[in-house]
Amino acid sequence: MSEDGFITNINATSGNSYDGDLLLPLTDKGLMNDQTIHKVVADGAYGSASNRFGMLKKGAVLIAPVSKESNKAGDYYTQEKFTIDKSGVTCPAGKRTMISYHDKKKGTHLYHFKKSDCCECSLKTKCTKMDHRTITVSRHYPILEEAKRYSKSRDFKRDMKMRAHIEPKQGEMKRFHGLKRAKFWGKEKMNIQAMLTGIAVNLKRFIKMSGEIY
Repeated sequence: MSEDGFITNINATSGNSYDGDLLLPLTDKGLMNDQTIHKVVADGAYGSASNRFGMLKKGAVLIAPVSKESNKAGDYYTQEKFTIDKSGVTCPAGKRTMISYHDKKKGTHLYHFKKSDCCECSLKTKCTKMDHRTITVSRHYPILEEAKRYSKSRDFKRDMKMRAHIEPKQGEMKRFHGLKRAKFWGKEKMNIQAMLTGIAVNLKRFIKMSGEIY
């Protein structure tokens, strides 16, 4: 939805699809229709590093909450507990490593801490169950760090208020224009219904704005 309340793109998907994967394709359709996009405000489902990087390549900034970090190995220190710079990683205990493996295909650096440092560390039970800790640093790490800093600013809170305007628009389509239930079988026909509903609410918005202008 545009800042002035018009739906610019809409796409119905199956219930088991991930919302975040749709951001870049929807944006591409908008650019094909000669839309100018400088900033996109979305919820946390869209705030992945790949989406942020993809939007920057298109000349736009993605404003969205950064997902809270977790450790897949269990209740251990997350990556945010480590200090990461261009040449290495420092752990919560103050040990530093510059030993890394660069995966060109994935665009990641895998940093290894020495076994001797980890096995003798008093924080090991909070850090890892393995004999040494590893940290994977994505090529998008600087983008996420900048997003984290921005998420603590007043400007971020102001931007997120803009995003809240799309919820009433979705409610309008659902409650007053039949988008609560699919009228036909199949995703393709559901998309047609969604697009026609979007056209209807856009016409309402246009008429309302015309009245305000004149």
